[in-house]
Amino acid sequence: MGACFSSKPSSTTNNVRLVHLSGYVEDFEKPISVSQLTGTSQKHFVCTSLQLLSPCSKPLNGDTELQPGNVYFMLPYSILQADVSPVDLASLAKRLTAIAKTSKGSSLKDGPFSSQQGLNDVWSSPSRSPGRLGVVERSPCRVQPWKPILDTIREKSFNRRSESDLQEHI
Repeated sequence: MGACFSSKPSSTTNNVRLVHLSGYVEDFEKPISVSQLTGTSQKHFVCTSLQLLSPCSKPLNGDTELQPGNVYFMLPYSILQADVSPVDLASLAKRLTAIAKTSKGSSLKDGPFSSQQGLNDVWSSPSRSPGRLGVVERSPCRVQPWKPILDTIREKSFNRRSESDLQEHI
């Protein structure tokens, strides 16, 4: 009774949607390869939200063609450092996915990374560059096990007297 569903037509279903770490969203009408987005720079990688959340997966290869209707993330390799927890990556994936769903997007020529030079200037600090440790990819299935910090628990009884209490009364 009186129930109706409304939705606005999505123009992004036929586009490749790319979300940058900064939240900037780009839509591409034609299929585009990862190498066309990242160029020769090894400072950024492209992945899906599933790949970002999975410890065993790697970023997309340069020759991979991005499929229309999907959302991809362009992130710096520093995101994959050892001190980043899976909870942080899940939070990042959730935030970027929400931005992708709510943003209208822009064409490549309007974006901050319209020239390849813009991509190369993002990480000017050598200490934060992905090649500083000689590793630019996350190693597959290398997850550090969680180990709790345990301490002794001393129990005290509220209703019973201890042996030392009984000996004092004798």
